[in-house]
Amino acid sequence: MRHACSATRLWSSATSLELLDYLTERLPIAHAKRGHLNRGPITEVAIDVDGRSFRARVKNEVLELAPPVELAAWVDLLLTKLSDAAAKDHDLRRAVLRSGWALR
Repeated sequence: MRHACSATRLWSSATSLELLDYLTERLPIAHAKRGHLNRGPITEVAIDVDGRSFRARVKNEVLELAPPVELAAWVDLLLTKLSDAAAKDHDLRRAVLRSGWALR
């Protein structure tokens, strides 16, 4: 990641990988990177929403986030931006609502 990242050890590595899988499955605008030769579990997710980039990756069993904030704040900011973008994009709105997330 190009930006400074905050790291959190609140989640286990397995749970962090599940978060990355979940975001990739639920959001059509999420871009995933996998391990060596593009195989194995997802190790990084990038989501660009309305000119703002969100990144989450697992490195050395630590979840790193960009922008560099705590996980709860990162998710809240992501949902806020997704809600704004979903107001203009029907496919994104449908994907967000199917995920069970409440739009703001």
